[in-house]
Amino acid sequence: MTGRGPTSRTRPIRIAVLRCERLPGFVTWEIPDVESLFDDDRRLLDAFAERGVDAEPVAWSSAEIDWNAYDAVVIRSTWDYVDRLPQFLEVIAAIERSSAALLNSAEAVRWNADKHYLDDLDRFGVPIVPLVRGTPAAGARLHEAVAEAGWHELVLKPAVGVGGSGVVRADAATLREALDAIPPETEVMVQPFAPAILDEGELSFVFLGDESSHVLRKRPATGDFRAHGIYGGTVERATVDRSDLAEVQSMLARLPFDLLYARVDVVRLDGRLAVLELELIEPMLYLGLAPGSAERLADATLARLTRSAPG
Repeated sequence: MTGRGPTSRTRPIRIAVLRCERLPGFVTWEIPDVESLFDDDRRLLDAFAERGVDAEPVAWSSAEIDWNAYDAVVIRSTWDYVDRLPQFLEVIAAIERSSAALLNSAEAVRWNADKHYLDDLDRFGVPIVPLVRGTPAAGARLHEAVAEAGWHELVLKPAVGVGGSGVVRADAATLREALDAIPPETEVMVQPFAPAILDEGELSFVFLGDESSHVLRKRPATGDFRAHGIYGGTVERATVDRSDLAEVQSMLARLPFDLLYARVDVVRLDGRLAVLELELIEPMLYLGLAPGSAERLADATLARLTRSAPG
């Protein structure tokens, strides 16, 4: 075998593990242990090192990076891209033009960077938490759509965002006030609030390579509704029914991408699982809660390099 395959080279494989250079702008409070947020990165870097791979963390916004110097670029903790999305997509395009394999692909990243992907999921036949979208400037139309849908408890979120940034809970009576707090031309989504978040919790199905790796149960802190650790929420390993796993596998199988990793966040709504978020860019995978998962991610990365090498 020749080319980029791991068994054909005289030098170690070089991999850039893409991360942020700072936390995104919406994080305005002190996080007691910021480095704990990058635990996934450390575990993946260690797994690569154990396999003789020369892997290093690289901030996506670093100037003048020669992406051709790497065999692969694995996108991981690039959370601050929401502050500079056009620049981030330019970097993704530059990596795409290089000889490095970008994982996940640029096509998947561009699609997943804006929550319009939920409309595509709906067209693909994937159950989603229903939504209406618009801008605060067109608030009257949003009010009409919410009233027509019969939703009373609501969640309002921006079309581009990570980590629950800009997400607020409202009801039909306070929706106008919530919209008034947002710049008028900002695209937002309004969804019904799913009560299961508060008891069963949000379920996150993690897929590495072509296989299911582990499932997480995320619950919000008391008095909150956002199931994110940075807001005090809890995350634990979960065991789910085979039927739930099969349902989520079917959802993912409808996507037109070959994915190195994916996290599918679902909630039970009216008795069935519905997608809240599909994370293909920078999801926390909580590798520390699933022994062997960092190694599986490293192996899946190397398998893709081998598969793409000329025979």
